[in-house]
Order: sequence, then structure tokens, then C-alpha cells
Amino acid sequence: MKSNIEWLEKSGSLVKEFEMINFDQIIDCLIQLNKILQISNHHPNFKVFDYKKIRFELSTHDENNSVTPKDYELARAIDLIFSSK
Repeated sequence: MKSNIEWLEKSGSLVKEFEMINFDQIIDCLIQLNKILQISNHHPNFKVFDYKKIRFELSTHDENNSVTPKDYELARAIDLIFSSK
């Protein structure tokens, strides 16, 4: 499933939620995302809830937990992976 909202800048983070078909689909997407995270050495905070929803919060820890270009790059990667399902 797709998210119809854009990333929101909220409390020093980029925030967005996605609703998937089920928990397995979230795990499949996270496995795909993990490859990008390891290469970029930039990792999001996320929470899975209601068995099929995931909420991401992106900020750069090295920059006092503020939003940086690295976060926008990661947001685009997350959109590609989680919106394509």
C-alpha cells in the first residue's frame, strides 16, 4: 500500500507513516532498506504498530538530531521501497 502524505518536518525530524498489507510486507521492505542503510551508515528510528503500519522518524544524530540532506536522501529511498508495494 502507499502513503498519500509527504514527509513532515516535526520536532527536528522528518516523519512519515506507511500502511502495508501485513507485517511480512513490512519485514520484506526493511530487509531491502537495510542494504541502503549499511552502505550509507545512516539509520532511521522506526516503529511498527497495528501489525501493518510503520512510522519513520529521520534525523542526523551527528548533527544534534537535526534534519540534514542525508535525511532527505534516506526519505527518498524509503519512499521508493515502501511505496512500490
